[in-house]
Formats: sequence, structure tokens, C-alpha cells
Amino acid sequence: MKFVNKNQGGFTLLELLVVVGIIAIIGGAMLSSFSGQEATAARGVATSAIAGIEDATRIYRATTKGTLPNNMESLVCANYDAAGTVSTSVPSAADGGVLPATAAATTSYKYGGTSNASGIGGGMTKKLAAKFDIAALTALQATALNDVGITSMRYAISEACDTDVTTTASIFALDGTTSVDFGDGGEGLVGIDIPNQAFEGLRPDGQTGYKFRGIGFAGTIETASPVLIWKKGDGGYNNIKLGAAESDVLIAMGVGQASDLVGTGPNAAFSKAPFYGQVGKDKYAHYIALINVGPAGDEFTNGETQVQAVVDARGDFLDEEIAEFNGQKI
Repeated sequence: MKFVNKNQGGFTLLELLVVVGIIAIIGGAMLSSFSGQEATAARGVATSAIAGIEDATRIYRATTKGTLPNNMESLVCANYDAAGTVSTSVPSAADGGVLPATAAATTSYKYGGTSNASGIGGGMTKKLAAKFDIAALTALQATALNDVGITSMRYAISEACDTDVTTTASIFALDGTTSVDFGDGGEGLVGIDIPNQAFEGLRPDGQTGYKFRGIGFAGTIETASPVLIWKKGDGGYNNIKLGAAESDVLIAMGVGQASDLVGTGPNAAFSKAPFYGQVGKDKYAHYIALINVGPAGDEFTNGETQVQAVVDARGDFLDEEIAEFNGQKI
């Protein structure tokens, strides 16, 4: 004879609801605990990257007997010139040099700088761009750079940087005969689909066109070439916190893929350009070396030009990034 235990059965609805409630509470607590950890992790990586790049540039200089990496990124939009002459692109005096909707002829601008928000404006964040002035190199500054092997930098084609479809650069296509009006799409910097390749050369799209990806070209470093110069701040504080003298001129140069510090060259320290992950999807993400060419009006003439510091894509330097990582600085 078989007996059936009538008390045998599953959980009641009330018991299931209690279990689900407990799981929800635990899950919520875990989410709260991990909230903001992405930013913290990015800052941790940045501290290592900044220190690594600073060390790499010093090793590069020692290995090459006094030179600094060439072909770094200028963070400047300049009128395209196949021969690399950018000294005719006069730095814009309007809106702090921030790129307008229509880039004027014979004028250079900051590479973006209109917004910090992801998906708006493209190029540098507004926070980063505000840390620099756009200026033309003096003869002494150009010489100070040339003396340590910096003869060329990567510039972005201003006709492609803006959102005006009528401002274009005439560039020969791969077939060598067809002239392409590059920059007529009106996308602007926000439309570049791989922002970390923006200062690289044009990427072919068939034989007679180019993708809107790399919009860079090599510009010669000479008197009047446009560059970004670190703002000294009140009493020179921004210089002093980096270990520079109050009157020193610090020139911004992004460490991109075309730099001699990156790639497969004999003195390259990185196979790929390091990048900062805590910026918007359309924003410039490479680290930036600040090159000290000496006191204003009395720049170096004997090869003393050096890397003063490296900042991330938000303009933060090493000690600042460490303080943020530790939660001391918000």
C-alpha cells in the first residue's frame, strides 16, 4: 500500500516573492558598490600611461643622442597644403581659436573644443582645449624644436574639420589624376568614425575617393607654423605645477600613431598609441606631451628643449591623476 505525503510540494507564492526581493536587494547593493568604478579604473590606467610615456620620451632622447620624437599631433586644424606648408594658416583670434562652423581660408584653429559631451562637436573636449592658446611659432621657438629633431607635425585638414560643405580641400585620388573635393560631406569632427586615427593620412575608399576617417597631413615646423601653447595661468601657476619656470613656453604635441615614439621603428616604445578611455566616443583620446622650448623671448638654442610633462585627454597631469584615482581630488 502506498501513502502520499500531502505536505510535500514546492514553494508558496509568498516564499518566492520573498526570495526575489532578497535577490533584488543584493543586486542593487552590488550595483551601488560598483557605480563609478569605470572612471576610477580609467584614472588608474592613466597614471600608469602618463608615467610610461614620460619615461619613454626620456629613453628615446638618450638613445637618439638628444633628439625628441618627430611627427607628433599638433591638435590644430590648418588649411591643407600638399607640400606641408602650414605657416600661412594664421591662428584664429575669435572665440579663443575654437573651430567655427565654417573654417576661413588661410586660418588655423584648435582641433575641436566646443563641448565635453559625447557625440557633440568632436575633437578635443572643451575642458582640454581651454588649457591652451593657439599661436604662431616664433623664429626662436621653431629653431628650438628643429634643434632636437622636431621638423614636422601632423595637422588636421581644416576644410574637413568644419561642418560647411562648401569648404573643401582639392586632393588627388589614388589614381593620380582625379581631383577629389575632400571635406564636402559637412560631417565635421563629430563624424570621424575612428577619432584616434584623425591625424593619420587619408584612407582610400576605392580609387577615386576617401573615407571620412583620417583627415591629417604632415606640416613643416618653421617660423609661423600654428601650434597650441599651454596657458601659464595666474603667476605662472600652471607651469610651476608641472615643474617648469613661470615664463617657459610649453608646446602641445599629441602622441599619435605617426609619431616616432610609436610603431615599428628602431626607437619606438609603443606598438600602438596609448589612449585615455574616459572621454566621449567622438573625442580626442591620445596623451599629450608638453614640450618646453625655454623662456618666452629667450628660447633654447643648444638642444635643451625637453618634454616637461605629459597630460591626458582631459588635460590632467600625473600628480593630479593620482589624486583623482585615490579619491582625494574630485
